This record gives sequence, C-alpha cells and structure tokens, in this order.
Amino acid sequence: MYDTVIIGAGPAGCAAALFSKRYGCSTIVLSDPMELAQSEEAPLVDDWLGTKDIKGMDLTNLFREHAKRYEAQFKDEKVVSITKTGNGFVVKTEKTIYKTKTVIVATGTKHRKAMVNGEEEFSGKGVFYCASCDGYLFKGKDVLVIGGGDTAVNAAVLLDNIGANTTLVHRRDELRANMANQNQLKKTKTKIIWDTILTEIVGDKIATGVVLTNVKTKEQKEIKVDGVFISIGSVPTSELAKGIGVKTNENGYIITGPDQETNVPGIFAAGDCTNRAAKKILTAAGYGAAAATSAYNFIKSH
Repeated sequence: MYDTVIIGAGPAGCAAALFSKRYGCSTIVLSDPMELAQSEEAPLVDDWLGTKDIKGMDLTNLFREHAKRYEAQFKDEKVVSITKTGNGFVVKTEKTIYKTKTVIVATGTKHRKAMVNGEEEFSGKGVFYCASCDGYLFKGKDVLVIGGGDTAVNAAVLLDNIGANTTLVHRRDELRANMANQNQLKKTKTKIIWDTILTEIVGDKIATGVVLTNVKTKEQKEIKVDGVFISIGSVPTSELAKGIGVKTNENGYIITGPDQETNVPGIFAAGDCTNRAAKKILTAAGYGAAAATSAYNFIKSH
C-alpha cells in the first residue's frame, strides 16, 4: 500500500514526487514509456527560473533525478485504470497492480490531430507530431510544420537547426506564438505560408505530399514534401480520471479546487491536464508541489 501513486512523469509529476517524499510518504511515479512529456519536446527552455537556456529533455531529466535523490520510485508502465477500494484506490498498469491511499493525476496533454484525409494512414510514415523525437530523420529534406502557436514555432526552429528545409503553414496572417519564440524563428531559414490550412495528406506507402487550401481565396495546391509535422496544440489526457468519476470542464480539463483536489476524495490533479495551470513548466511544477501537500494532508486527516 503506497501513500501516493503519481501518474505522469513531467514537471508536475516530478515536483509532486519530490514533495511527497519530503513529507515522508511512500511514493511511486508511473508513466507511459511511449509518451513524452510536453516539456521533453521543447528544443529550448528559457523561462525556467534561475536557468538561462536548457533543452527541455535535459531539464525534465534533472527533475526526475532530483526526485530520485529523495528515493521516489519511477516505473515506465502505462496505467490502464484507477478504481476505488474500501480504504483507497487500485491503480492498474499493463504489468502490475498498485494499491494506494491517494492518487495524483499529472498526465499532461497529448497532441491534437488535424483530422484530415491521410493523417491516420500515414501516421509514422511521413506524418509526425514530435519534432524532437523524429526530426533527425529529415536532415536535408523538405518538411512542413502545421500550426502557428508555440508548439509549431518551436518545432520549426528545431527542424531548421537539424538541417531540414522547413516551411511553416499557418491559417492566419500572424503567428500566435510568444515573441521570444517568434524571435528565435526569425533567426532561421524557415519559410512561412500564411492564411492556409492543411486539407489532405497524399502518398502511397509513405506520405509524399500535401494539399493546402488558402482560407481567403479558397485556392488549392498540392506540393511535394518528405515529412509533415502537425503542431496545432494539445488536448488534455484526462481519460483515466474520467473513468473514476473525476469531473472535467467542457474542454476535457480536470476541474481542481484551490488545493488541487478533485471532486473524488483522495484524487488530486496537477499540471497541464487541469483547468488551473497556465500551461507552463514553472506553473505545472508549482501545482505538482501543491497536490503533494494536499495528498499528505488528506492522508494525515484520514
């Protein structure tokens, strides 16, 4: 019987693990080995307090090593369900069953799909969602990045740094990314196609091109590409929480109170999967620490 099982090993999960162990709680962090935390995908993090520039992967690794120093356990196991028992919860993974007094859900977000023809067919065969994971495949090749927010701009910067011939496709006539990221983009050779959406991905066994549509003129054109990176934002990973009756808002984000508590006693949530986070590494870590404190207080009071 653990005091706390934390689901997710991003900034929120790592901070929760660190503070949970500092409170003397028996703690384990479970995370899907096939899913990267959003923080790990960032080519460069320059807004972590006290650190000028650091790769997202390196920063997240530092978080985990810090928590492990306090002997927090980390297991690469995908959680498939959470169920209530008489004196706590059962967290079931694809390998093991864990009993716990409290659960902290820090599952973050997952990539939003473009929902166009060819996307599913060519997923992993020319269509990708993580530039830091798959961008190395496209050095010297022609790639498109779809989107105009921070995720898309970061992907374009990374792909350009790798040596890909990068073009950004955005449905508006100005980017939504913050100015710091836009300034990084200006330093690259990335081309931008404005007022345009992705309509279709074409190919045979692999993706070989895309159909783009201008939203103002409705003109369509097909262009050849070697790869497409869809970077149009994220949606919360809240299915596990919903499965045990945790309430979410209309967009699927877990609803938490001021102490990161959910409507299910003993279940807490933190980070980008909640309605309270500002979708920043710094705020996710802060809410993770708060969730650990609340879980500790819950255990004491019960």
